[in-house]
Amino acid sequence: MDELTSRDVREREKRRKDNAKTGLGCGVLLLFGLIWYSASGDGGDDGAASYPMVSSTSARGYVAPAQGAPAGGGSHERFITRTSGLTPWPFTVESGVLRCRPGQQVTFEAGSREYGVNGLAQARYPKPFPVWADDLALGNGLKVDISAVLNVGLALC
Repeated sequence: MDELTSRDVREREKRRKDNAKTGLGCGVLLLFGLIWYSASGDGGDDGAASYPMVSSTSARGYVAPAQGAPAGGGSHERFITRTSGLTPWPFTVESGVLRCRPGQQVTFEAGSREYGVNGLAQARYPKPFPVWADDLALGNGLKVDISAVLNVGLALC
């Protein structure tokens, strides 16, 4: 019973070869997926070289448009304040820099932290909970509607 028949040996050899083909196929598929992901522009490059950094002094004054700015000469970022007309104002800070990063990632920078406003940006940046105001009318820790800020941010893309 302990001896393998030639048929058993052939079956084991066939299974080994089939498993090797399957492993090779999965490896090739994974390689193509990684190549496609990196070529799609979402491969982790946050585009920092494309966007100028805004210090607190430059945010109060003129901010040069980013290289490769959108058609019409616009910039991919905008300094916004509580008095910018965005109602309701969803933040606990008075002002910050709203940006559109590559892949329509909308971010808001307050102080030295940059937060993801939409889900695309929150995959890379922290959620804005530290600066996102509670809606006192709704209570229960619910937050102020952030859609006005999101719409302005998407317009920067």
